[in-house]
Amino acid sequence: MTRGSYLALVALLVFTMGTSIITPLLPLYQGEYGLSNGVLMLLFATYTATVVPTMLLAGNASDRLGRKRLAIPAMLVMTSASLVFSFTDSVPMLFAGRVLQGLAIGMYLGVGTAFVIDHARPYSKALAAMTAGAAFRLGFGLGPLFGGLVAQYWGDPLHRPFEIHVVLMVLGLACVLVARETVHRRPYRFEMRVGIPRGQGIGFAGFIGPAAFTMSFMEGTVLSLVPLFLFNTLGATNVAIAGLCGFLVLGLGGMTPIVTRNVDPRKAVMIGVAVSAVVTWLIAGAAFAGSAVLVVVAAGILGFVNGLILQGGTVICGTIVPLEERGKLMSALYMCAYAGTIPTVGLGYLSQAVGLTNALIVFSIVACLLAAWIVLVGRRLFPRVIPYAEPITIGSPAS
Repeated sequence: MTRGSYLALVALLVFTMGTSIITPLLPLYQGEYGLSNGVLMLLFATYTATVVPTMLLAGNASDRLGRKRLAIPAMLVMTSASLVFSFTDSVPMLFAGRVLQGLAIGMYLGVGTAFVIDHARPYSKALAAMTAGAAFRLGFGLGPLFGGLVAQYWGDPLHRPFEIHVVLMVLGLACVLVARETVHRRPYRFEMRVGIPRGQGIGFAGFIGPAAFTMSFMEGTVLSLVPLFLFNTLGATNVAIAGLCGFLVLGLGGMTPIVTRNVDPRKAVMIGVAVSAVVTWLIAGAAFAGSAVLVVVAAGILGFVNGLILQGGTVICGTIVPLEERGKLMSALYMCAYAGTIPTVGLGYLSQAVGLTNALIVFSIVACLLAAWIVLVGRRLFPRVIPYAEPITIGSPAS
C-alpha cells in the first residue's frame, strides 16, 4: 500500500461515516419533532430513493473523467449534507440532508474503493481491494457508533455529531486533493451499466438478488426500527447502545471476508441468510426478556454472517460473467441490496398499528420466508458457480 492508497482510505472512511450517523439519533428526532415511526422510516429510506438513480447516472464517469473529478464533488455534497443536519431545526431540513447523503454516496460508490486500489503497487492490488472493501463497511459502521457516543456524551445531540463530521470531511477532502489523479481524462459517454447478462437471469433473480435484498432488509431494520425499539420499548435511552448495534451490524461485515475468504461463495450466501434469519428472533425476544444485551448480541451476529452474503454475492457476480459484463451485474446486485431498505417504511407504519415488538416479529417471519426461498428454491435455480471462461476458437493460442 502506498501513501496515495492511505490518503484515499482515510477519505473513504470519513465519507462513509456520514451516511449512517443518523441511526442512533432517530429516537431523538422523534422526541424533538413528534414524528411517527412511519415518517422516521420514510426519512431513513429517502436515502435509498436518491442513491440508486445517482449511482446509475454516475455510472462509469470516474473511468473517463478521472477519480478526483468525481470524488471531489461527492465529498463536497456529503459535507453539505452534514452541514444541513448540523443546522437543522425542521423536518424538511432532515429530509433535505438525507437526500444530499444519497446523492453523495451514489456518486462515490464506484470511485471510493477504486481510488484506493489505483494507488496500490501491482503486487498489492489484491490486498488493497480487500482493505478498501473492509474500510467501506467499517466506515458505514463507525457512523452510528460515532454518532451515538457524541450525542450521548458531548451535548447538543441533534447537531454536534454532524458538526464534528464536517471537520472530518474537510480532512477527507484534503486527502483527496493531495492524492494524485490515477485516471487520465477521456471523452465522456453516458452509459447506464445495469442489468443481468443473458443466461444468468434465473440464477440472479432466484438466488443472488433475493439474498442481497434479504441482507439489506435485515440490516436496514436494525439501523432504523431497532433504535426506536431500544429507546421506547426496552427503555435503553442511552443512544450509544443503538450506535453500537449499528456499528456491529455494518462494521463486522467488513471483517468477514478476511476470516472466511476460502468459503465457497454459494455456500457462504446460504449460510449467511439462514443464520441471519434465525438470529432476528433474538431481537423480538429481547422484548420478552427485557434485555438490550440480546439486541446487541443479535446485531453482532447479523453483522458477521451478513458479511458472508455480501462476500458470496460479490464473488459470484465477479466470476460468472466476462469482464465487460461484470460492471452491470454488480450494479444490479447493489440495486437489489439498496431495495431491501424500502420495506422498513412498511414496518414503521405497521408498528404504529400493532406495536414495535409485533412489527419485529413480522420482520423475523418475513426474513425466515425469504431465507427459506433462497435455501430451498433459489439454490436449485443456481445449482453451482461456474466461472466464466473465454470461448476457445480454432486457431487461437489456447487451442
